[in-house]
Amino acid sequence: MSEALRDLRVIELGIGPVTGVAGMILADFGADVLRIEHPEGGRFMDLPASPMWQRGKVRYPLDLNEPGALEELRSLCAGADVFVSNWRQSALQRKGLDATSLRERAPQLIYCHISGFGPAGPLADLPGYEHVVTAYAGRMLAFAGIAEREGPVMSAVQVAVHAATQSAVTGILTAVLQRGKSGQGRLVETSLLQGLLPYEMGSMIGLQFRQDFQSMIPAIEFGPEPPPPSLFYHPAQAADGRWLQFGNLLPHLFDNFLIATDLIDVVADPAFDHEQMLLQPAASHEAFRERMLKRIQERPAEDWMRDFVADGGIVATTYQTTQQALSDPDLVANGHVIDQEDGSRQLGPLARLTATPATPGADPRSADELIADWRGSPRELPSDPAPTTLPLEGIRVVEIATIIAAPLGSAFLADLGADVTKVEQIGGDPFRGLLGGLGAARVNTGKRSISVNLKSEAGRLIVMKLLADADVVIHNYRPGVPERLGIGYEQVRQQNPGVVYLQCNGYGPDGPGAHRPSTHPVPGAAVGGVMYQMGEKLPNDLLDTEELRRWCSRLMRANELNPDPNTALVIATAALLGLSARQRTGRGQRVLVDMFGANAYANADDFISYPGKRPRFLPDELLQGLTPTYRLYPCRNSSWVFLALTSDSERRRFLGALVRAGIEAPALDLLKADSDETVAALASLFESREADFWEACLVVEGVACVRADRFRPASFWLEDGQVRENSFIDEALHPTLGPYRRTGPLLVFDRQRHGLSGPPLAGQHNQAILADLGYTGAEIETLADEGVLFNQSPP
Repeated sequence: MSEALRDLRVIELGIGPVTGVAGMILADFGADVLRIEHPEGGRFMDLPASPMWQRGKVRYPLDLNEPGALEELRSLCAGADVFVSNWRQSALQRKGLDATSLRERAPQLIYCHISGFGPAGPLADLPGYEHVVTAYAGRMLAFAGIAEREGPVMSAVQVAVHAATQSAVTGILTAVLQRGKSGQGRLVETSLLQGLLPYEMGSMIGLQFRQDFQSMIPAIEFGPEPPPPSLFYHPAQAADGRWLQFGNLLPHLFDNFLIATDLIDVVADPAFDHEQMLLQPAASHEAFRERMLKRIQERPAEDWMRDFVADGGIVATTYQTTQQALSDPDLVANGHVIDQEDGSRQLGPLARLTATPATPGADPRSADELIADWRGSPRELPSDPAPTTLPLEGIRVVEIATIIAAPLGSAFLADLGADVTKVEQIGGDPFRGLLGGLGAARVNTGKRSISVNLKSEAGRLIVMKLLADADVVIHNYRPGVPERLGIGYEQVRQQNPGVVYLQCNGYGPDGPGAHRPSTHPVPGAAVGGVMYQMGEKLPNDLLDTEELRRWCSRLMRANELNPDPNTALVIATAALLGLSARQRTGRGQRVLVDMFGANAYANADDFISYPGKRPRFLPDELLQGLTPTYRLYPCRNSSWVFLALTSDSERRRFLGALVRAGIEAPALDLLKADSDETVAALASLFESREADFWEACLVVEGVACVRADRFRPASFWLEDGQVRENSFIDEALHPTLGPYRRTGPLLVFDRQRHGLSGPPLAGQHNQAILADLGYTGAEIETLADEGVLFNQSPP
């Protein structure tokens, strides 16, 4: 068994993938996970990925409706460290399994609750299914225009589930770290709705300061028609009909692409803006786009990819389904695919901890043996009062990273109380110059910034002093670069043997992509997310120019930013796994994370293969949903709802609500049928009234039916009542714009609220950081004069 979470005792009481995957991650890294389940099985146990969720766990059949079963479960909590559940709060309270009831008897218990919409507000007890939450939050409007119809489009990849799962594990491990000091457990809460916060990438700031970002508002608000992609972030069709995705975000990467495709002559065109990678006027830009797309259609995808891989400096991939990604050489080489003796394959460990590696699927003890152990050695009751501080207070994190994934991951740690120092290059992180700085403001909240020339001896000395005192180091350099800069793991470890040294790149350190760059469109295309969003239906016949443009716009909207936040969430969890291992072993270690592996977890519902596995449910032809009772429906006056009925009890509740509202209801048998007749009956029903009526009528009855087009995503966070009720956004100070509302934390501890900070300017904290390291004022001034330091001036 892995030493990372050795002796951690976890009770899992949940349904579906959120608690299932969270418990799997904890078990993979050595925790004893006791999964409580009904003797006859439970809901969603028939989902194709459910066999994977069970690995390494002790399964304990217990009918909580039977006499004595509840008391047995409560008594088990005395020997446990963690209780994690995603049951609805009302159900937990009825059974006496809510946090207050259990922690009265077991105050050492870390109680993690994952809800759909948060613990307060009118939707607090509504079934929290992925697509109900995303529809309500306006996420489905962000995909409008990729189907042959108007209106919102079902958001396929289960990003809220992924985020809530990672947040739950992160929250549990942070509370375990803090409990090591006080002995007290904590209530740890997150939700699927909070799980959408990482995917808000700065648009919310733009809407609050419209006068400063007027030109960007159309892109921020996701109009009904997908705009053309940027030249550097472009899909393209090859000669064999296969599709390629490019992601050459920075000018030097785009130059590499232009050279490899014999299009480099464009840089000599006076109309070409090298920094922004576009041409003016628009007619010149569009003429080059057509030329570029036609050039890619001249050769098969395999030939292009062979050249791009050989070059080593071009961001490109082919589109794959998630099932195809199970055989991707980079995913396989980096341990993200586990081959089983029965010929099946499934998702590997979340991260590679080099000193305390995961042991996925290790044979657990029997239920009787584990329970006897817990009863024989109950956990000590705490003597200290419950903590009131954020759980990572006192943890020092040094981030040497750019763009989105790694910086956003360390921002999550800052929200948990960590002291995060961002080390930026001279001039600052290049992301500051993109998207009007909105994205950079989003991913750098809560940090201090020092901008230093790492290529100078004096700069390297400064950074090494920072690293010598760090608990966690996070970087996203490609393999070999940190070593050349003198900040590789072995170099840092000599001065700081307890450091958790986390490196994240695109493909992982092994395999053919180890030294290749990557940006978010690449894992989005290569790991199956975009294909899933499009219902795995892309044209194979060669398209003419007009159709190419249309499909490229659709694919780029489908390949939205989620791969970066998906990775950031895994980075935060992996850092906590490293800190947890250090807590148990006293040793630091190198921790490896990559974008491909992180996005395999975001597609965990289908990242498994075995004989007889049911294919992934795919969106229908018009991308409205998965089944007749789990899909979008148009309503009167061009409004839309999303309906989710997943069980007979929910179907009966829906029919009862219609009857009580005086509305003629379809037959129960019709609702249970997966047929065109069911779709037609429900479509006719919903078209009879507006979406607001249906939401008001059904939500109060506990039926998951919400309006799907009330807000676009950025507006949602600023205007929605459920968000306000749960304080999911916070006040902060932007260094140039002033007071603003920013995304709140993904986790809340004991219902306590803590103030959060805004983003720093590049180099804003040079003087304070260097003074902490022992530099005098005169020395700091000399370093600035010599160009070792940079300080961004407010406009």
